[in-house]
Amino acid sequence: MKFFAPFFLIFLSSFAMADSQKIGTDVADEVIRKIDAEKIADGIYTPSAFQFIKKDQSTPTCLLVDKNNSNAILEIMAPEEMEYPNCNKIWKPIIAKVGSDYFAAYRYDVEDPKKVFTASYQLIKITKDGFYKCKEDDSISERLQKKKARTETTIKDVIKLTGCTPTPL
Repeated sequence: MKFFAPFFLIFLSSFAMADSQKIGTDVADEVIRKIDAEKIADGIYTPSAFQFIKKDQSTPTCLLVDKNNSNAILEIMAPEEMEYPNCNKIWKPIIAKVGSDYFAAYRYDVEDPKKVFTASYQLIKITKDGFYKCKEDDSISERLQKKKARTETTIKDVIKLTGCTPTPL
């Protein structure tokens, strides 16, 4: 058992380094959490989600990276110069199909300077070509925050009410 621990630590550090290389070693010092891309349908995948510490920062950032195009990045929440607010946690996406279109809602918890946590949501449209950010609309987060259960049905209802005007990354 004594010999296992050093090998395990080496494995973990190489895993973290590999993840940080996917988002750029010039950008990330430490990957805190990674949510792998998930196959939704034939040729359609969610992006990978990362929570990490940027170089020269001390609080976390969250972003999404396209499975097939590592240059297609959507920064969901990043600390400002003063380090707050920050992305305290990113959650697995809730997937919804509306008609023939696929969507994913990523919950991320924002921490403010007073250690108050607020759940926010980023809605994206997923296609075979990658993913697109839905228009900035505070009502998406507001509507989802009011719901007790956040399910595919809830996401569909919000999309029907607010729509999704995809914007390129």
